[in-house]
Amino acid sequence: MKQIAFDDSLRTGFATIDEQHALFLSMLTDLAAQIEAGHHRQGVLDAFQGMRLYADGHFSDEEALMEARGYPPLPTHRQQHEAFRGMTAEFESRLGEGVGLVSLETLEYLGAWFIRHIRDDDLRFAAFARGSDASPA
Repeated sequence: MKQIAFDDSLRTGFATIDEQHALFLSMLTDLAAQIEAGHHRQGVLDAFQGMRLYADGHFSDEEALMEARGYPPLPTHRQQHEAFRGMTAEFESRLGEGVGLVSLETLEYLGAWFIRHIRDDDLRFAAFARGSDASPA
């Protein structure tokens, strides 16, 4: 998988959200390192545990911010977060099929989801928030 760099193109302007996005990217980088080192089982298990914690905290924070700003597409955004949770649960349940295959599949999926979700959805919210309030932080 191509290394993903957290850069200005992914910044929403909300410091907490951007820090959480950077943390998730770090988690993906850690997962890639575990896979490259051949530590598939423990690396994948650690990644899933971290991603569950990430999803619970980050998605709650993001949704609360959107709710406070009166963001109309919030229900759709919540559905996307639930889809992410569902996909990670499915990957985790398939660990018994062969951790190497699942871990590579997981890394590809999560990397693509991360970038697409921030660029397509989180940045759309950031633009909405800037239109309703000049200081998003």
